[in-house]
Amino acid sequence: MKVRITDELAQQIVDSAKAVVGWNVNFIDCQGRIMASTDSGRIGTYHKAGHVAARTGQVQTVQEDCLEDGVSQGVNYPIIMGRQVLGVVGITGEPAVVGQYGFLLTKICEVFLKEYRLSQEAFSEEEHRSRQVMALIYHDEDTVQQLAEEQPELAGCQYVAAVFRWHKGTRQAGDFRQQLSETCQKLGMTLYTYIYPDTFVILVPCQVYPDWARKLPRWKEWFYPGISAGIGTEEPFYRIHESYRFAKMALQAAADRQVFCVHADDMKLAFLLQSLDGAVRRRYCRDICQHLTDSDIHLLQIYYQQNLSIQETARILCIHKNTLQYRPRSEDILRCRIPIYCHPSLVYEIKIMMIYCVL
Repeated sequence: MKVRITDELAQQIVDSAKAVVGWNVNFIDCQGRIMASTDSGRIGTYHKAGHVAARTGQVQTVQEDCLEDGVSQGVNYPIIMGRQVLGVVGITGEPAVVGQYGFLLTKICEVFLKEYRLSQEAFSEEEHRSRQVMALIYHDEDTVQQLAEEQPELAGCQYVAAVFRWHKGTRQAGDFRQQLSETCQKLGMTLYTYIYPDTFVILVPCQVYPDWARKLPRWKEWFYPGISAGIGTEEPFYRIHESYRFAKMALQAAADRQVFCVHADDMKLAFLLQSLDGAVRRRYCRDICQHLTDSDIHLLQIYYQQNLSIQETARILCIHKNTLQYRPRSEDILRCRIPIYCHPSLVYEIKIMMIYCVL
């Protein structure tokens, strides 16, 4: 990968070099233009000796200042990586004095450029991976088909989409992203990406899902309540977008329940209600709620926030639970108007129904 040196990067190099060697330093491009300098007056001017050094790949020493050629006393070293001259770094001063810093100067440049190249390669890989994931979760059919043809090993797998979201102000977001990325890399997973500003999506191949899922309890211990997660359904490659849709629903459920993670397979009724047309939900709401007062709806909201606990609802309303349970209308509101009232495992199902259809 060819390194394209920006003026900003060149300025970073010369500033860091001067901090080490103590002399003014220039960075000159292959056309002889001074891209960056610790002597700001020289930035953008032509440097003949630097141009020669870039063209020949040989060190150029300037014994005397020459304003016509835009040069000052000093030594100019070509920076060569992979047999390619990337630029020239020059140090200003008496050659016999500043020449002793030549090796150090070139090494400083090489370190900067190698780190920059690695970061650019990592960014390019991340960008490519992100495009793949986005095509899959948003069902870009042409790109998905192209990906399947280029990497048939991906198309032969089943996947589970996982969506993580950190809450506003969470200080551990960076650490959590790092944990997710490292886990994916260790398990050989390639389909994961960060979606600005607060979401991380992973498409987990089913063959590694058990190993990946074992990390969830640890992540909960380390990062909850700042992070919520939704796990989608198992789907073939060409239907990953369905798993992603269910994962987002599960993520919302996790936020509603105030828990770390919800699996889509545990949300049967929620899927049904989510698929209802908006007009149908509004009609149901109108039919069911037309006789409820604002006070009644407030009572229901607290009741469902407390997972159908009459005792907790009464505590928040500052009344005795018997008063709440048996006073006129309360029994009607708390029991008769609830479509299902039975086993505790259905508590969340009931809550979802009321959220989508009533409240």
